[in-house]
Amino acid sequence: MFLRLIYCRQDSLDEAILMPTGKGLSLNSDLNLRQALLNGYARHTYSTHGDEMNMPAKRRRLFSLPKLKVAVMINDTTATLASLAYSIPSLPNTRVVMGLIVGAGCNATVPMKLADLHESKTKSILEKHPDAQETLISTEWTLSTAAASFDELGIRTKWDLQLDKNCKRPGFQPMEYMVGGGYTGELVRIVCYDWFHGVLGIQRSKLPLKLVEEYSLSTDYLSLVVASSLSDERLASELSKTLQPSPESDWTWSPEYARDIRAIASAVQDRAASLVASAVVGLLDCIDEVQLCNKASEHVNAGKINTDTRATEETDPESVPSSTPGWNSGPEELAVAFSGGVIQHYPHYKENVQRYIDRLLLRAGPQVGGKSVFLREASDGGIIGTGVLAGTASGEIGEIKVTTN
Repeated sequence: MFLRLIYCRQDSLDEAILMPTGKGLSLNSDLNLRQALLNGYARHTYSTHGDEMNMPAKRRRLFSLPKLKVAVMINDTTATLASLAYSIPSLPNTRVVMGLIVGAGCNATVPMKLADLHESKTKSILEKHPDAQETLISTEWTLSTAAASFDELGIRTKWDLQLDKNCKRPGFQPMEYMVGGGYTGELVRIVCYDWFHGVLGIQRSKLPLKLVEEYSLSTDYLSLVVASSLSDERLASELSKTLQPSPESDWTWSPEYARDIRAIASAVQDRAASLVASAVVGLLDCIDEVQLCNKASEHVNAGKINTDTRATEETDPESVPSSTPGWNSGPEELAVAFSGGVIQHYPHYKENVQRYIDRLLLRAGPQVGGKSVFLREASDGGIIGTGVLAGTASGEIGEIKVTTN
């Protein structure tokens, strides 16, 4: 059982500061996380209960941390990957190649060869493990460097730019602003307000406050109410109770208006699912687990792509052995371990991500070894993976291999 969670705010790829825990406990953000844990918050006060030294002994024992040995500090995507990798041997021909989180935010971890990384990223690893060939990389794929690609491809809309401009950290995580549960509700609200007020001409004062005020429309609400399987009539009735206009307004939810907000929410989530799927497949191509173009069966001649039948036969998935020795006969499944409230609980979200992954791979052509990519839930949310990696790091259990190549 967890008595306390400690939150950090990540400011860059390799730096984070402690945040107040929200449990009546305030931490100095300048403290090193390890030191803050080990000293048991000795220098901090409990704002809810007064000074720690004036607390009753029983309560002080409850809220004081025991002596801790910090074995590992781990990203949630890495823990998710390790959780599924720990249990995956029960599934034949399956190999875990990615840990994926789609919740309030979005991120992925993949194993990468040290030879493919810059020397500055591998120096500390090789000093401790000279024979290491791979490491797990938390990609932080939503950070600001993604903006140029989105804009070049025309993916970001005027509504995305409005959300980005008005959020607490403009430009910091452009992809997360389009796919993360922490922003989906606000993005849907922005589009809905533009539709109802800007296009349909409904006065601002007549609309529900949750469509007018920033961050008033939550992703949870969209998941539980708007994205449900209710008919337009029943949804209009539910919206009239839970998304009410002001008492002075004569505007009401009609089945047509209910259909509008459902369509907007569906479009935002469908785009988010397609972006996550594209990032997953693109990252797997980056680490050479899949190929997005069939190099063996295509060649360009006079501006046209011609297919050589013999080359196509050579790359047939049934005729090419698996890329990993020791697999049983049959095609190889690449498993993407996933966790997070949005992908686990938002209606049809996981299925939509899988559908887009399948379409991208189908368009790419047959994969060597008949590889396919499937999303598999790490239902423990990475807790098992954290325990396994903590035990490995402390030497209490033997070394494990997350992947086998």
